[in-house]
Amino acid sequence: MGANVATVVCPLGPRVRSFVGRKDSTTPAVDGLLPDVHADADSLIQLFKDKTIHEHGLTALIGAHTTSQQLFVDPSRARDPQDSTPGVWDVLFYNQTVSDNVPQRVFKLPSDVALAAHPNIAPEWKKFITDPEDWNEDYAKEYVRLSLLGVDNINQLTECTKVLPPAIKTFNSPDSAIIKAWLKGRYDVLGKYLENGDLLTGIFALLGLSLN
Repeated sequence: MGANVATVVCPLGPRVRSFVGRKDSTTPAVDGLLPDVHADADSLIQLFKDKTIHEHGLTALIGAHTTSQQLFVDPSRARDPQDSTPGVWDVLFYNQTVSDNVPQRVFKLPSDVALAAHPNIAPEWKKFITDPEDWNEDYAKEYVRLSLLGVDNINQLTECTKVLPPAIKTFNSPDSAIIKAWLKGRYDVLGKYLENGDLLTGIFALLGLSLN
């Protein structure tokens, strides 16, 4: 439920059907089950197929990287984003992952690059670049499936989609000029404020910084 709230309050994000009531587990998850950021495309595709999520669904789900800033893959570049509009739910991630012309700070995960080039992934990847509505629709469907994996009491769940906030259909960043400069490698300190969702214009002035 928290993930779906985060998705819809993210500018341009979709409202995803949300169900609560899954039983908590008292057994810790086994280490090493998460996808490896350095894995090859075939092994990643098989990993998701083992969970009933096929290439189309994987391509849609991975688009959530459009909002992210990496921290641990390369600590020397902590808080660098996966596209040039971090925190905005758009399809720029799909475009910039396969583009050679990206801002300095855009950090491409090796697994994303490998998947984008895979022949079973590439056609859908290219489609999402120009069709955000199609991506949102596919993401929402696949996330419901992902969220219900391992749930053995589906018929007892309660749908709570109606309590989600309304989707933000349009968005113009008030910090676009500052973010553009940050993406070029300036103002390292701003990464943590961007991660917190702070209004950078105010922070910029507070820190005594200038775009000149």
